[in-house]
Amino acid sequence: MLFARSIITISCIVLSVVNAAPIISSPSSPSPSSSKSYISEAGFLLTESLSEYYENIVDQVMLDVSEDVLTYLPQSISHGNVEARHLAQKSMNRNLNFMRASLLASVNPLVSTDIPQIEGLNTVQQIDNTQERTNQDEIEASLLSSILTLNKKISHQLGLIVNAEQSSNILMRQATTQIVKQVEIEKPTVVTVEWKLRQPFQINVIRQEEQQQQQQDVTSESEWLYGQLSSVEINLLNEFNDRAQEAVQLVMESLALDV
Repeated sequence: MLFARSIITISCIVLSVVNAAPIISSPSSPSPSSSKSYISEAGFLLTESLSEYYENIVDQVMLDVSEDVLTYLPQSISHGNVEARHLAQKSMNRNLNFMRASLLASVNPLVSTDIPQIEGLNTVQQIDNTQERTNQDEIEASLLSSILTLNKKISHQLGLIVNAEQSSNILMRQATTQIVKQVEIEKPTVVTVEWKLRQPFQINVIRQEEQQQQQQDVTSESEWLYGQLSSVEINLLNEFNDRAQEAVQLVMESLALDV
């Protein structure tokens, strides 16, 4: 009996020691969810920084184009009428401002859609400061190539939004509508006793001539405006590429890869 009690006592002591022993766990590796969270944050920073960068360039390019259009709007559009020209410029300026606002509002959605399609920009999001990184020169070279690809996509997509051919016709017709209204106000009243099909023949002839001349002006000036608006996509791409190195540095700083 005494021997049995001794065995029970020893067993209890052993169990107590085992239960009291510290539990040593192996270092846990980052969970997939935390990795995705980092990539998501990196993607957000990348999108926001590049969107702001592109918006600044788009804004400046559109301001320059608008200034050229308003300054060099052909004199023939107003036939020497100063007030009519002012009305045409006012209409054109309003529509160009609306176009600029539309382009600026489109930049962020385009950037966020295009980035996942470019491998280099996806790869850079997965680099963090806790990992052994590739040589910084290699990162910058890869980024530069990716930025140039993104530049081409963004400028082309914005060019499609400008839609130079259709927009030039619409903007010019709206501008010349103001001129037609001004001409109608200032046009002297013609009184005639000659009738043709119960219409004043003389007035009918004058209106036909004015309409024909106005159509010629719209066609000619629309072609001129088309050239101006077509330059938006080209100017954007040139400006994007000229400042590509600036974009690379911006990405490096945003993702803290320049340390």
